[in-house]
Amino acid sequence: MNKTFHSLLIFAVCLMVIPAFILLDKGVTALFEKSSKETFLSTDCKEVSILNTKTKDIAVMDIKEYLIWNVMAQMPGTFEKEALKAQTVLSHTYIINRYINENEHPTKSLMGAIISTDDTTYPKSFTTDEAKEYYGSKYETVLKNVTSAVEEAINEICIYDNQPIVVAYHTISCGQTESSKDIWNEDVPYLVSVDSKSDEKAKGFSKTTTVSEKEFKKNAESTFSVKLSDNSEEWIKVIKKTKNGTPLTISLGGKEIQASELCSALDLPSQHFETEIKDGNIIFKTKGLGHLVGMSQFGANSLAESGKNYKEILEYYFPKTNIFNIKQKS
Repeated sequence: MNKTFHSLLIFAVCLMVIPAFILLDKGVTALFEKSSKETFLSTDCKEVSILNTKTKDIAVMDIKEYLIWNVMAQMPGTFEKEALKAQTVLSHTYIINRYINENEHPTKSLMGAIISTDDTTYPKSFTTDEAKEYYGSKYETVLKNVTSAVEEAINEICIYDNQPIVVAYHTISCGQTESSKDIWNEDVPYLVSVDSKSDEKAKGFSKTTTVSEKEFKKNAESTFSVKLSDNSEEWIKVIKKTKNGTPLTISLGGKEIQASELCSALDLPSQHFETEIKDGNIIFKTKGLGHLVGMSQFGANSLAESGKNYKEILEYYFPKTNIFNIKQKS
């Protein structure tokens, strides 16, 4: 994870600008590994074991408690209840996946837990003190809102072909979400591009990042082992982009690299960018916040405001999936 997405995952100053990214644990490839349907159907995860990476202690939380603190850290607790319920389902689905994966292929460093407090690798959950500090005077109201949402959706997860889905969400799209096939080269039937125009109204939808040509040239040459000419207009050329205009591969001084690599190096808020050369600077104009795949959290809240329920929200952002009540397995 690049450090910007990590630091931004813990809420930005404005409650409306919360980046969220795909919940990677062992990298993109491992994320798409599938467990057997039989394993999922026999899984009963009522508790979440969390390794404290500093003390090496393992704390065990019941699933309800975990979901409350996780949802509060992943989505603004001031959002509409139906959006919070959609986030609850995704957080629960992720934990089910982790439970299955660790039972089938234990991660030695987790020492028997299914996740850890390393929030560069696993999704951040608030402690009580962190939540109180962040939400301030809104804490009690937020706790009530999130608890109610969790209680109403706690028994449900999102599935495709009788398996928990790959959980992917972000804060704000570029007006359209992107497909996993384009962004990660993984063709997943339900991680496809969908319209999310309401995101264009979000605070934080667009951002301008300015880098001097001198600084860019120096850092690009050392980071990517390229030699840039004296003509800055020739430095960055988009080779391939998605139908929504998000760059995928670029030519940097004649060397082909992934656009995501440049975005990471520059700490850009999303991969959807355009450039402009002006007054000795390179201006990067970005749209969206996060990796752009899966559910847009701002879009989910907008759908909730328009009257959509959490099931409709999830079915919209993850086409062809179903909501599964885990009580049905008992």
